[in-house]
Amino acid sequence: MAEATPELQSSGASDEVTEIALTDLSQVLVELGDHPDNVPLIRRQIQLMFRLSMTAEILDAYDRLSSLVMLDEATWLSYFDLKIPSCQQPLSLDAFVEILEKYDQAEQDYISAAVLTRHIQFVLSCFHAGGPEDVANSTTTMVDSDVTEFLSEDTTRNMIKALYQRGEGLLDQSEEIWQIWLQWELGLLQNASIKQTQMEVIHTMFADRVKIPHTNIDQTSSAYSNFCSQYCPEEYEVRMVESTESSRAAKMKLSEKRYGKTRSDFEEQLAHTTELNAQIAVLLEYASWESDPRARNNARGKGPQPDHELTQSVYERAVSRYSLASGQSQAALDAAEESLRHYRHQCKGQGRKKRDEEGSDEMAAIYQQIQVAGQAIRAYKDAEAAIWAKYGGWAAETLPKDSAGRLWIRATRACPQNGDTWINALLSECIFEKSLALGLLTVPEGRTSDLVTVFVGKAAYENRLASPEDIESSSHPVLSTVLRGMDLVTQVNKSGDTTLKLEKFLLSWAEHRAPAYIEQALAVIEKPSKARSSSYQMVLLHTDILSRRGQLDLARSSFFKAIQRSDLDWPEAVYDALIQFEHVHGTLDSLLDARTKIEREQEKLSKRREKAALETQQYIMSTDDAVATVQPILQSTVAVEATNAADTAKEPEGHQKRDREHTTILLSGLPKGTTRDRINSLFSDCGDIRETTILTDDESMFDAALVEFTDVEAVPHALQKDRRKIDDAVISVSMLWRSTLFVTNFAPEMDDAALRQLFGQYGRILQTRWPSRKYASNRRFCYITMETPAAAQEALLLHGYKASPEGFGMNVLISDPSAKTQRSDANNSTLFVGGLNDKTTESDVRGLLKDCGTIRHLKLGWDSVKKVCRGFAFVEMASEAEANACLSLDGTPYQRKILKVQISDPNYANKKAKDRKPDQAAERRDRLVTLSGLPDKTQEGLLQQWLEKIVPVRRLELFAKTQEAVAELESSQDVGKLLLRSEPLLFEGKEVHFSTQRNRSTGVSTVPAAVPTSSTSFAPRATRKAKVIAKPRPTAVAAAASTVAAAKDGSGVAAQGQSDFRALVAAKNKQREDNLANAKQNIGGEKRKSEHDDNDDAKRTRT
Repeated sequence: MAEATPELQSSGASDEVTEIALTDLSQVLVELGDHPDNVPLIRRQIQLMFRLSMTAEILDAYDRLSSLVMLDEATWLSYFDLKIPSCQQPLSLDAFVEILEKYDQAEQDYISAAVLTRHIQFVLSCFHAGGPEDVANSTTTMVDSDVTEFLSEDTTRNMIKALYQRGEGLLDQSEEIWQIWLQWELGLLQNASIKQTQMEVIHTMFADRVKIPHTNIDQTSSAYSNFCSQYCPEEYEVRMVESTESSRAAKMKLSEKRYGKTRSDFEEQLAHTTELNAQIAVLLEYASWESDPRARNNARGKGPQPDHELTQSVYERAVSRYSLASGQSQAALDAAEESLRHYRHQCKGQGRKKRDEEGSDEMAAIYQQIQVAGQAIRAYKDAEAAIWAKYGGWAAETLPKDSAGRLWIRATRACPQNGDTWINALLSECIFEKSLALGLLTVPEGRTSDLVTVFVGKAAYENRLASPEDIESSSHPVLSTVLRGMDLVTQVNKSGDTTLKLEKFLLSWAEHRAPAYIEQALAVIEKPSKARSSSYQMVLLHTDILSRRGQLDLARSSFFKAIQRSDLDWPEAVYDALIQFEHVHGTLDSLLDARTKIEREQEKLSKRREKAALETQQYIMSTDDAVATVQPILQSTVAVEATNAADTAKEPEGHQKRDREHTTILLSGLPKGTTRDRINSLFSDCGDIRETTILTDDESMFDAALVEFTDVEAVPHALQKDRRKIDDAVISVSMLWRSTLFVTNFAPEMDDAALRQLFGQYGRILQTRWPSRKYASNRRFCYITMETPAAAQEALLLHGYKASPEGFGMNVLISDPSAKTQRSDANNSTLFVGGLNDKTTESDVRGLLKDCGTIRHLKLGWDSVKKVCRGFAFVEMASEAEANACLSLDGTPYQRKILKVQISDPNYANKKAKDRKPDQAAERRDRLVTLSGLPDKTQEGLLQQWLEKIVPVRRLELFAKTQEAVAELESSQDVGKLLLRSEPLLFEGKEVHFSTQRNRSTGVSTVPAAVPTSSTSFAPRATRKAKVIAKPRPTAVAAAASTVAAAKDGSGVAAQGQSDFRALVAAKNKQREDNLANAKQNIGGEKRKSEHDDNDDAKRTRT
């Protein structure tokens, strides 16, 4: 065995680690004996052999793995790093050819500039080994005389040229390959005795290079110009004219324009995009652009022309990027699984209780890493399979049949996890057993959809291959395949396949194609299975077949069993089918009996739904942000604002019964200009529609819409209208929550525009919903609605994504509406534990509360700078009763301190502000500003984001009915800065007006113009309060008393009006100004006085 690298030696340094690795390796080898083609086992074998420095065995395992699946760039480079040093030096011709064959196999998998470059460098290193000693260096590979004789200049040139031609399609990376070749040829020119021959070779290189589209074509022309100036100045003009003519076609290819974009635009995007996911998004659009059917169908010389080589290149680049992404996730998965095995080994000698207490959080974190990495690999491979499918579809239409067939085989090696990929390959040849042997169709654990897809495809293949009459045995191949598929599905997931594709195929095949096997098929279907028993579709299909066969009693019995199940997914459909069955096949007694049983089951169903609705309502009420205990922003405002605030807080009757998540569907692909009435008429037969919202986008060719029904029972009917046509456009109908992402844990500086840019690479974003931050400024989550469920699934790749290296990974999940009903009310089971000292650890807190119950989660207040406890902790117990049991510890001594144990109050921070002093309230009012003229359906979270880019904002509250908002800024200086801005501020295309509360009070009239006015209309009114806590202001009492007396006397009422009142107010203000001036003269000193605001001056005289 060859000497191992230092990294491998360090990995096997520990005898204990080596022993564990040997034990694990022996177990893996036993399993490989039973399943020799299992890819996860082979990957595990390679990992263990790396730890044991078994270089030769690693190379053999790599050879086995590469024969089964395609390997990514990093894996191949790792293989060559082991392979070449392990070969005996100097290299023999056989070893040299063997390495070349491996390089060729790597280049047949995924196109990679790094692998091609490494291949050329290896050939050149072997070539230089046979040259002069001054040319050879430390990187030269020692070879024997046979290799030196083989690698002549012409042979080496042909090999490098062939490798360069493989990478010509890499318009952005082929320059590196070509430069290596060019530098080698220039080196030969320097040492050539007859330079003319070598110069012709280089001239030909440049001429061929400028004919190929590449992003550095101008630099290539410039380099050729320098070459001609140096070596053949007498031919400079002729050579440059020829080069210019040769490069014209390539430049036209780069500048060819379709849909407003050129190849140069796409290549420039790729050059300036460093994020791998963003590059993938650009390449997907690029591939669609290249394979545009309009260009493919145009006659020569009329419009855009197809280029098959460039199209193939873009597809190859796209799938190679996906392989890089999945390779990174695979490395993360391997590391997480290794951490799990290491942790289990460490805990092997510990007691179970100690293991649970000390390692629960660490275990949970490792399991989460494994789950995230597994889901990422699966998502990348599914997305890659979709590209292979488009690639194969294009190849089937444009390339020869043999080329398309080879492409499908490559797709199965690239994405063996995807069932649809295998189905496409099965159309060419039956490689069914290989798809199962790889063990990747059920990754991640519990997934059955791809396994079912492969078995349905295999059964369909056998159905076309042989008719039932040709089979004399008791078991038809189709039946055997379906039964085998059902058994494997049950092994992977005990609940079975929820889509029931195998069951539907079996019944349809037996009834129409093989009636002799119908009894066996029905016997299989009647076996208990959760997926089959709870599906209304299976009930209707089964009973229909029994009815057509005349087995009415069995059909009736199947109906009765089904309606009694509490987990039936759509009971109403089964009720209707049973009544229809009795109308056609039953008697009056059987019909009445069926109705009686249905009514009984409907009562039970109503109680179950009422209970579920009550739990949902309790959850919503307990987590509603707009709680009544929150202090209002303003304590004294104009009447219209108080009314609006009350209207905003008031919820319509029955609001809590709305279930938007389960009653809203998403329509995508609507033609531009589709009206709300047109949409409502399409779904009018499904049920009552509560609300329809049309989502338009000027940059998109289609609109989308949200349709909310009043009843959840209307949704199944609406979903059946999927793929319907409106004005020749096929629309997609799906549940809204399947296209909605819940995104949290992102950086505070990320706003709506940043998230739209990040998620927009996976598809069109219909809307974003941000939470209000008026009660908690640290709420960092939002909901993003993608155009299709598929786009939302692809966006899950961002789960764990870090916007910066020092940041946290984002959480990106499908918004599950059932999750909130499964959550318990954590408010009453979460404890605040205070009185801890700075040396307290999580283990101390767990030991303190372990006798009171089970701790579900614990968060210790930790000072990250001083590395000490901050004296408190939040502890979530398993139940409210256990939390109440912990309250007995309140006031007990602990580590020389007195404990404070209370039920945590989430609104504690808001309640502390109730005892504000009058001067604090006045200072706070000076920081308030009113925003008016807001657009319809303004989101409070988005409005606060927009305003924070102009001035610092502490709090913002929106009043939707009046299209106004009140913002509390950081300081009164910020208010002045906002009010003194000269340029208008636009929010969502509409100008927003700013004013202070004082200006609004004088500028907004709450009295309708049609109502007659009198002097009593201007009488100041004291604010209504619950109880008297201070004497009323004398000025207000006197003014009110005088006004009331004047009203009783009736004198002057008819003669006086608004002008008299304004004159009275002006006289009073003048008197107050005189008093203020006298006071300043008597007291002395410098006082600031506003020369522009008379109201402020009048206010100061009231003291």
